[in-house]
Amino acid sequence: MSLLTVHLYVAFVVAALAVFAVWRRPERRITLYVVTLQIALGVILVVQGLRAPSLHYALGVLGWAGYMAANALAKRPGRKNAVLAIAGISSLLILIGYYIGMHAVKTGGG
Repeated sequence: MSLLTVHLYVAFVVAALAVFAVWRRPERRITLYVVTLQIALGVILVVQGLRAPSLHYALGVLGWAGYMAANALAKRPGRKNAVLAIAGISSLLILIGYYIGMHAVKTGGG
């Protein structure tokens, strides 16, 4: 199995987590770990010479940073609405990045 295929399968998991699992703190932490793994796999693919559109990288990193911020804010009392908003926006960024990556694979690159 190629690393790109593993990246694809992890992308399915990331997309599912982005929709279903970011609304509570423990699940958001799991999502953050899986997104971190996905970004690490992506870095390895880039080092190996595979390219994707720049927006794919940017949205993935922004979504990851958003989940980090949501986790940090969740520790503070009275921030539930802000945490949910940040998690929702981060999920949207992740899902758009997912679509761009899938389209890049389908059409043959970035």
